[in-house]
Amino acid sequence: MITLHVPGNEKTRNMISSEQFDRMRDGAILINTARGSIVDHRALARALVEGKIAAAGLDVLPEEPVVREEAELLRSVYESRHDLNNLLAGQVLIHLRNVIVTPHSAFNTREAVERILETTVDNLAAYAEGRPRNIAA
Repeated sequence: MITLHVPGNEKTRNMISSEQFDRMRDGAILINTARGSIVDHRALARALVEGKIAAAGLDVLPEEPVVREEAELLRSVYESRHDLNNLLAGQVLIHLRNVIVTPHSAFNTREAVERILETTVDNLAAYAEGRPRNIAA
């Protein structure tokens, strides 16, 4: 298993690409909780489809804010600021059975983040008043 925990910058962009995947043992598992730009997602998709990588866990994708849904992808075709190859690779990865993509707050809408914050504040206030809510048993 390979886990990635590095900052995203020019030195780490595509740090894991076809060359690195080719050097890995067959059946490796990749977990990326760093930044989406660390992994060449087109190379990852190829490695997954070919069976070189058994599975991947991704907390981040390089074009994550735009990959929310296919409508966003279609709109982005007309925006030159996005890398369409990365957008497409992200869509492929999201739909592969051996890939788990977990959302992080950057993936949520403003309204969703506001609801999360309101619930958190309500939970803290209830706990402070001696009436905890949403208890996980």
